[in-house]
Amino acid sequence: MSGTRVFLFVGLAMAAGIAQAANPACDMKAAEVEAQIAHARQNGNEHRQRGLERALANLRANCTDAGLIRDIQEDIDDQREDILELEEDLAEKRAEGRQDKVRRIERKLEEERAELSDLEGELQYLQGIAAKP
Repeated sequence: MSGTRVFLFVGLAMAAGIAQAANPACDMKAAEVEAQIAHARQNGNEHRQRGLERALANLRANCTDAGLIRDIQEDIDDQREDILELEEDLAEKRAEGRQDKVRRIERKLEEERAELSDLEGELQYLQGIAAKP
């Protein structure tokens, strides 16, 4: 390899490392997808493996920590809206005396609240990773 080509290669490699270091939450997400790819490969699930490989390529090309955090925040907002709707339905069914519906909605509400808690934990975790130098 000529000296210029070596310099160019090293420069590109360093730039790629800097770009990845600038988005540690994306790096973490990519590592999770890589683990899923390995699992799909071990289980012979070629269709899932190909889908995950496309997702990983998209993640590497387009992911930013700010974008990940924004997406999680949007999911949290959607989850809160779902919870509010369920709470309204629950109040309505209680007023109607529909105990069968009340129990079903209470179970669903519990699941939705648990998912909200998971999303909030993920948001905190990603914010902590993204804030590290």
